[in-house]
Amino acid sequence: MSTQAPPILSHGGIIFQLDMFRPTSLAAVLAEGLISKARNILTSSLEIARHPTAPIAVARIVGPILDDDAAEFWRDNTDIAIYASQVLPRQAFIYYARSGPQRREGLMVVQRGQVAMANDATIDSLPAGQPWPVERLCEQMRVTLEDLAEAFPGGPRVTISLGEPQGDDQRLLLVLAGQPDEADLGDDPQGEEHVGPAEPAPPPPAGPRASAPQQARPAAARPAAPAGRPGATAASAAFEEDAKRRATERAAEVEAQRARAAEVTTHLAYTFDERGLVVAPSAELGEADLLAPYHQPSFHGNLPDGLPERIRGQLEGKPIDFAVRVEFLSEVFANGKPLNRADFDANATDLELGGRALRVLDVFAPRLGAGRLLRAGAANVYITRRAGEPLPAELILQLLDRG
Repeated sequence: MSTQAPPILSHGGIIFQLDMFRPTSLAAVLAEGLISKARNILTSSLEIARHPTAPIAVARIVGPILDDDAAEFWRDNTDIAIYASQVLPRQAFIYYARSGPQRREGLMVVQRGQVAMANDATIDSLPAGQPWPVERLCEQMRVTLEDLAEAFPGGPRVTISLGEPQGDDQRLLLVLAGQPDEADLGDDPQGEEHVGPAEPAPPPPAGPRASAPQQARPAAARPAAPAGRPGATAASAAFEEDAKRRATERAAEVEAQRARAAEVTTHLAYTFDERGLVVAPSAELGEADLLAPYHQPSFHGNLPDGLPERIRGQLEGKPIDFAVRVEFLSEVFANGKPLNRADFDANATDLELGGRALRVLDVFAPRLGAGRLLRAGAANVYITRRAGEPLPAELILQLLDRG
């Protein structure tokens, strides 16, 4: 009987919902970023693979540039991947994962070049009982970590050279959508490698996919065929259908954002102190668009939603800060990387606030700026005030004690 240990898997990439985008632009942005770091990309490629039965794709780099450790490569180059996410029309996940004794998993939720959430976990930093971030994402997408490591085996895929990121984006998308016949693969002047099933992929399995890219019918990712090519009418109809679907989805998203904004600004808690105003919106740190109006170095003009007109005179010319509860340490950054428990314990200082013993650390919140993270037990609060600036004890303690 073999007792050989399972092989160590090291992989990473960008997971996203397959939709209308330019695969060659994604390759070009990644290539440009790697060149700026003096990396040799001439013999490496960008591979984009789609799940066999769902419109979920993963983009990964293959070739000697990885130095046989893909997880470390993507961890070291998350800045390039964040920049490249501007090419994608929807939210995406940048991830890296390595198994074995030195297991490490990291995950970033990004949209149009902005980080909404980040998590980095090692064997030493992951709290007992808490799931690994990439493993949890795989469960939500109903795939295994091994499937992700192998880039969705059995699904269609395309490969684009990083040294010369050129190609026909329409043809590449048709392959990924499961339509190789319509892509006319036998006459490819650019020479990209295409592998895909001859028949269209079946529809995705039923059921919710929490936190995974939103589902869309594979046909929706098919662009219109150029005039004069067979099937142009059907492709044009598909394009129009996709445009209508997008408009409907945008309208629904706008309405959902309005409803969420109304929820956040209802019964808005706030307090004044010697520095100015501190607001406690019922929002999450990742909802930067909702929180940004409550972070102003000096108030002038219109009051942020939810604040009463009677405080205008008292607030004029003073700063507005906000404080929110934070569920995971990795939602903030310290020393240029997502915060973990080990780094917090090593670098945080003791603070007595309102008769309570807390721990505090200077941190950075993506899209919101510098501030401080206060911790009591397992509860965390982020406030946009820096070291040396007063802290509203009653408001912060209420947030820490909130269940």
